[in-house]
Amino acid sequence: MKRTLCLIVVLVAGITGFAQENPKAAPEATVVCGNARFTVLTDRLVRMEWAADGKFEDRASLAVINRNLPVPAFKAEPKAGGVAIKTGKLTLNYKGGEFAPDNLSVSFKLNGKTVTWHPGDAPTGNLKGTTRTLDGCDGFGRLSKLETELENGIISRDGWAVVDESARHLLQKDDSDWGEWVCERPEGDRIDWYIFAYGHEYLAALKDFTKVAGGIPLPPKYVFGYWWSRYWAYTDDEMIQLADDMRSRDIPADVFIIDMDWHETWGPMSKRLGHDEFGQRRGWTGYTWNRDLIPDPEGLLKTLHDKGFKTALNLHPASGIRPYEDCYERFVQDYLSRTDDYDGPEGYVYPECGYTFKGNKEPSGKAGWRAPVPFRLDQQAWADAYFNSVIRPLERQGVDFWWLDWQQWRESKYIKDLSNTFWCNYAFWNDKVRQTRLQGLQAPRPLIYHRWGGLGSHRYQLGFSGDTYSEWSVLKFLPYFTSTASNVGYGYWGHDIGGHMQHKDQPRNSELYTRWMQFGVFTPIFKTHATRNANLDCRIWIFPEHYEYLKAAIKLRYDLTPYIYDAAHQATQTGVSMCRPLYYYYPELEEAYKWNEEYFFGDNIIATAITEPCGEDGVAGRDIWLPKGEWYDCAHGGLLRGGKVYNLKYTIDQNPWFVRAGAVIPMAPEGIRSLQDATNALRLMIVPGKASCKIVHYEDDGVSQSYVRDFATTEIEKTVSGSKTLLRIGAREGTYAGAPATRCLSVLLEGVTKAPAAVRLNGRALPSDAVCLGGGRIIITLPESPAAEALAVEIQM
Repeated sequence: MKRTLCLIVVLVAGITGFAQENPKAAPEATVVCGNARFTVLTDRLVRMEWAADGKFEDRASLAVINRNLPVPAFKAEPKAGGVAIKTGKLTLNYKGGEFAPDNLSVSFKLNGKTVTWHPGDAPTGNLKGTTRTLDGCDGFGRLSKLETELENGIISRDGWAVVDESARHLLQKDDSDWGEWVCERPEGDRIDWYIFAYGHEYLAALKDFTKVAGGIPLPPKYVFGYWWSRYWAYTDDEMIQLADDMRSRDIPADVFIIDMDWHETWGPMSKRLGHDEFGQRRGWTGYTWNRDLIPDPEGLLKTLHDKGFKTALNLHPASGIRPYEDCYERFVQDYLSRTDDYDGPEGYVYPECGYTFKGNKEPSGKAGWRAPVPFRLDQQAWADAYFNSVIRPLERQGVDFWWLDWQQWRESKYIKDLSNTFWCNYAFWNDKVRQTRLQGLQAPRPLIYHRWGGLGSHRYQLGFSGDTYSEWSVLKFLPYFTSTASNVGYGYWGHDIGGHMQHKDQPRNSELYTRWMQFGVFTPIFKTHATRNANLDCRIWIFPEHYEYLKAAIKLRYDLTPYIYDAAHQATQTGVSMCRPLYYYYPELEEAYKWNEEYFFGDNIIATAITEPCGEDGVAGRDIWLPKGEWYDCAHGGLLRGGKVYNLKYTIDQNPWFVRAGAVIPMAPEGIRSLQDATNALRLMIVPGKASCKIVHYEDDGVSQSYVRDFATTEIEKTVSGSKTLLRIGAREGTYAGAPATRCLSVLLEGVTKAPAAVRLNGRALPSDAVCLGGGRIIITLPESPAAEALAVEIQM
């Protein structure tokens, strides 16, 4: 045994977060025993390494980037060529040798019983995480297959979960402005496992996961608004008209996505035209504006910005940089100035015999023709040239962020087994980080929209779930899929509301589109999108029968954005995403696992979807299980007692969501059209119920990285005593750039049919015109007041 720590380390409670990732653990946290090393990261999380050569790894892996945590109290005792490690929560026994079921175990208590894990134990109770894409989902057959393909998460009904990083790549520190770059693991037999032995304390496991795997970044506020997107060859005038149509119809919106027709495709993208040198459909990759559709790109992007839309362009980068791109010569000169390690014919001109690119079996190209530069984002010189000469010029024209749409080969052709999806996420995210490093915390928040690339992808925010079919069965699967992704911290899936595609000659089902939109209100990213199919128009105003319901869903989404943004900030602090499986809070109730089409949306809302059409009577039935306590039924009004199943009926205008009885829900001012508009107004919705409620409302500038330092919070507490409701609104604590000095607050008491006997603000009666009864609610408008002053609202019924 090289070194065994036989001590108890006593910790003083401190800040739960960490200022900067450091992959090297504190020496006091490590125990070396022969060719094994154990790192006690928390009292329930242990890294277990074995190396045939006795050399251990301190560099970050793709998933685990921080091991320098406060050292928990533990004892390490030598035992006959092995070691026993005991924390306050688990006992690890190791007898020496390569890890095997007979020489390694971890034991802990779960509901009063001892659970013991050995290597090779099947993770039968794992609650899963997510998968790279939902491309091609069209019903239960495909969905059932997908469900088995979801990667394992870090929580389990077994009480333990093991993350195996043995084969995943490392991040090597370097002197570049990237700061680190991917590298392969050293050769030789090695094991690198992390055991999460948290029992059913799922929230604690998620929090500690983000301590070692990195926090969940806070997206810009506009991300939580409505996204317009459609795969269609729009002209610039048509796009501007779309933006005007939304504004003139009072439809709130914040993001305008321009799909791949923004760039030249050099002819119809037909499968009949074959594939290029890299096996891709010709025209799929592009970086040159299609001037026939968009003659003035800068003008278009500026106009969209002026109308309140952030913009993103779609990218399929697999075919590299082709000779007919405007950026080709610029890129080649930049690239060759950085390295002579390039994959292509000399001078990037095809010789007589053609040239065989890596990964291909046959040579390509005609003699004398210019050759493309293959996609090689995992080479630092290529990445530097790519972002400098291809991406940044487009960003300077006005592109706010990128929709990466990698659908091609899974692994790199140049670095064995490296996930292209993960590395695209890493590179695009960190290019933004290095671009803005000199600006400090006032720099814009990095943002990308891509697919899940494996554990650790939560650090790169937003996910595009892929091309699903427009089917009721797909909608039925999405609540489970969206909330389950939170088990790996991937809390920002965006789906194509209404479905991406349909089977041949199938018309758009406007009822399904409406139900999908209603579900979308309670998802992280609220985006309509569809493929190039005339039957799949996404404009809600072309569906007169359902237009008002579609628009109402969008307005409800905007109403809830303060609550949503609070939940997003909470994820940065706790590792708990906004869409949460019920079992996070009821881990010992079987119903919390069974009713997996329901989920918590933030702390106080339970949401689900209507996943079947209305019958001849104009209603759709839905069985709902509600956990213990009381819940306010927002669709029908009235309180429901939890701990039982309800069969509820929903007309097309009704959306199933339930608020914890007595809760306070912060809401945006009525009529908000964009999350980019500054406002000092806030509505506080209070639902019926005697229970007390305390929330902390969070604010920042909505765009910059300064949120880690510059933010404000307001504590809001509601209590009920007899017929009196008291709402205490604390003084705003903290500040940020642009924070309003005053605030205009209103209080909405839901489910009330009679006027209050009296309403007092700070002990003084409010005038009668400040209190309005109607529509089953009381609206109390408070006078504008300094944000630094506390308020007390007393409502006597």
